[in-house]
Amino acid sequence: MKKEWLKEQASDLIAIGSIPFLVLTIARVSVITAYYPMQFIISSILFFILKMIFKAELHAGIGFILLTFVSLFYHNLLFTIFALIVYAGIIVSLFYLKRDRRQILKGILLGMISTGIGYIIIRLIFF
Repeated sequence: MKKEWLKEQASDLIAIGSIPFLVLTIARVSVITAYYPMQFIISSILFFILKMIFKAELHAGIGFILLTFVSLFYHNLLFTIFALIVYAGIIVSLFYLKRDRRQILKGILLGMISTGIGYIIIRLIFF
């Protein structure tokens, strides 16, 4: 019974790094300014392209994109720490549910690369 509960909680936590949650977050930040949603969109498109080429874990990459840009959006240390803990929970859950280790690590790396490139592109366009 306890293992079933842990698996269910791990699956729920992983859902935070999903496409529907990404779309929900983009809708939320679209209310404020034009460049915030563009950071998410450009980075996500780049990640999806890289994911198809390198077969990476979706939730690990999208989760990193969300962690970074939501933290920049709210610009609050406590929220950033909270978001980092949630992202760590996503990664731990992926390992707990025995997803492919290499794909998880590639997802994290491609998420970082996509986030960095998306951030730079938006800075060049809007600032």
